[in-house]
Amino acid sequence: MNPILEKVQTALENFETEDGAKFQISAHQGDDVDMLTIIKEDMEEFAILATASESQLLLNVSLFDADQIKEGQTAALHQMMLELNMAMPLSSFAKTNELYSIFGALSGDSKPETICEEVEVLADNIIDALEVCQNYLNA
Repeated sequence: MNPILEKVQTALENFETEDGAKFQISAHQGDDVDMLTIIKEDMEEFAILATASESQLLLNVSLFDADQIKEGQTAALHQMMLELNMAMPLSSFAKTNELYSIFGALSGDSKPETICEEVEVLADNIIDALEVCQNYLNA
């Protein structure tokens, strides 16, 4: 397992958010990429995927597929996402192929407390991101 991911797993094992939630962490070792799946107790449907290079940690959460966007609303959704990227702390919107997500990146040298804070903020940002996108999505 990548040492940065090991640090993430160790940091989150006993961490509890301000609202009392904990995270479930599972490790996946692949041929090319090690990964952690991080799930906040009260948000099981939104897994945070963590990968790491030698120096950086990347956290990513899938939000919705492009086919869930209301017809004719893609450009407006993209404009709104660009405008909100700066206002959403520690997270940014992204699109990979047909999948929309939010992500956060931090140094592999980050302290365990910082990692926990980043993961907690990213988890909180999932709800905020979905709320601002809901007007552009099919019900």
